[in-house]
Amino acid sequence: MGRTRSVVGIVATLAVLGAITAPLQAVARSSAARHKGHHHSHAHGAKATVLLHKAVGRPGVYSVRIAIMWPAVAHHGAVKLKIGAHARRARTRGPGQATVVKAVVNVHGRVLTIDETRLHGRPRLRIVVKRIGALRPVVKVTKPKPAAPTPSTAGSSGSSTSSNAATTPVPVGVAGSWRLIFNDQFSGSSLDPSWSTGWFGSGITAGVGGASEPECYDPSHVIEGNNELDLTFTQETETCDGGSHPYTAGILTTNGKFSFTYGYVEFRAWLPAASNGGVANWPDLWTAGQNWPTDGEIDIAEGLGGTLCAHYHGPTNGGEGFGAGGGTGCPGGTYTGAWHTYGADWEPGIITYYYDGKSIGCVAANGSLCNGPNVTISTAPMYLLMSFGSSYSYPITAPATLRVAYVRVWQH
Repeated sequence: MGRTRSVVGIVATLAVLGAITAPLQAVARSSAARHKGHHHSHAHGAKATVLLHKAVGRPGVYSVRIAIMWPAVAHHGAVKLKIGAHARRARTRGPGQATVVKAVVNVHGRVLTIDETRLHGRPRLRIVVKRIGALRPVVKVTKPKPAAPTPSTAGSSGSSTSSNAATTPVPVGVAGSWRLIFNDQFSGSSLDPSWSTGWFGSGITAGVGGASEPECYDPSHVIEGNNELDLTFTQETETCDGGSHPYTAGILTTNGKFSFTYGYVEFRAWLPAASNGGVANWPDLWTAGQNWPTDGEIDIAEGLGGTLCAHYHGPTNGGEGFGAGGGTGCPGGTYTGAWHTYGADWEPGIITYYYDGKSIGCVAANGSLCNGPNVTISTAPMYLLMSFGSSYSYPITAPATLRVAYVRVWQH
């Protein structure tokens, strides 16, 4: 009962919660007609900079959508925006056409500041903000000084991290001699270069399942801050895959930047809950090879129909999903609303899954080892992915956020 990620996609079963925060709307214009007392401007040569101050009512996490409109006669309009800590640029799409930029920002006070720098032309801005969640407390982390890194092991490519035994993290509950080759604790304010947003493309892209998903993936819905990574899911119309989709979500991948062959992968994540306490929507912490299904797909923690599951897809039976332990691959229990660790030990001929350091089962070439069928296990490199999608088949929880504290990979 796993899902595949071929060009045809599939529809996964997902859970429901319709708690949608009502939007707060405001219109701001970058001309002389802006409301008195809500902007300041000054010129830098040919450029003009305007500071917009939007009252939001209370602190929180806000989704910001700005429609930028140039006069019908403008052919070369350009503007640079700073929305909170996020920089955006926009250019004229055509006379009289609007360009839309989006961001998800933390607002710690009651005012959101937007810095508009006009590069060419005099655009008008229509700003819509929506509160999608509360601010989470900032946790101060003191990091040990890392030791000098050593060369990466054979079978891996991309980012490599190594330090001495006293400070190097080890897998939760999984004994062995491990060497850390990838470690992102999301302790900065922007993504590490090892990651890319989008599904086989840049900017706003279609979902993993293409037209079968009601959302587009937007880089603005991938946020690093407060010592965690957030993938947000909101009810905002986007255009991708040749059509309009009513929701917007986030995806992150190391495809082309980091890959590995064999090792232990571990995510520490907080999964959002639906109204019944099950897993909301379609989150997935996973790995994949370049050629599906031949090169394999390891779904370490995937929300399906409100239940968290672990599956492997490979060339056996044309990409059929095989559950950990020879059964459904869904161990039961509650994994929402709290931090948990999810891992997979990928070794030659066998993959063993761990939730909170305890084995929930395995999939193997010798199926008798895992109380399941014989399954061909990939020997090709895989890259890391995190995604938070949904399905047309069931009502959707929006807004919702998948939170990730770290992603790590070790090899023997």
